Amino acid sequence: MNNTQKFAERLFELLIDNDIKPANLADRLGVNRKVISRYVKGKRLPSVDMAIRMSQHFECTIDFLLGRSDNNGKTEVVNAPLFKDRIVYLLQFFNKTKYVISKETHIDQSVIYDWQKGTVSPSMNSIIKLADYFDCSVEFVIGRTHNLY
Repeated sequence: MNNTQKFAERLFELLIDNDIKPANLADRLGVNRKVISRYVKGKRLPSVDMAIRMSQHFECTIDFLLGRSDNNGKTEVVNAPLFKDRIVYLLQFFNKTKYVISKETHIDQSVIYDWQKGTVSPSMNSIIKLADYFDCSVEFVIGRTHNLY
């Protein structure tokens, strides 16, 4: 099952468990109903910002929301820093270069450079690739937790 399908399944589960209709979630998050419909149908992953909003709404981690973790326990999260600052931290923390990350994750080096400049935000797929590569949680990659997992 791919990332989009896992997310769709988990979102559907959260909607059912919380007795919320997709249209109501869209209203609560201030987005078009088609956006939530695409998520539920497994056609699209949310942006990082939307995933943060959804995890706050459901009071779960982004890793739980994405189906990467079955632990739905409350975890302490902090406000995520700008990703341009976070990518610098990740490079230092894991002692990796942009070149090595690009080569091993197949994320174009120019994209990583743009993240570092702050001109482009990473997609959720890129965040997941980084979490897999660094063997840590999506929350850690984003910078919402200080714990690796």
